[in-house]
Parts: sequence; C-alpha cells; structure tokens
Amino acid sequence: MLKHREFVYDGEPVPELDEQENALFLMNVQKAILLSLEKRNLLTHRQYESCLSELEKQYKK
Repeated sequence: MLKHREFVYDGEPVPELDEQENALFLMNVQKAILLSLEKRNLLTHRQYESCLSELEKQYKK
C-alpha cells in the first residue's frame, strides 16, 4: 500500500489563473495523457485522433 504524503509548496507565490487559462491548462494535460497512451501503444493513432477531436469539441463550448 502506498503511503500518504503531503507536499508543501515553498517557492514564489502561485500566479492566479483565470477561467480560460485554467481550461487551456487542463486541456493540455489531457492531450499529454492521450499522447502518452498512444506512445505506449495503449491507443491506436485513430483512437488518439478521435479522443483529441472530442476533447477539443468539449473545450470549444
């Protein structure tokens, strides 16, 4: 079983993200996950493109 660990940020103040920047950040994280799955051959290129298309539709709303 994994131990629960707490992390404390000790650096500069964290910049405030507006709603659009937050959405863009989350979309980029999701794109990175999809790309990782494709690189590991857990998704085909066609599946990757399909998921990416759906993701972009979701964030254009």
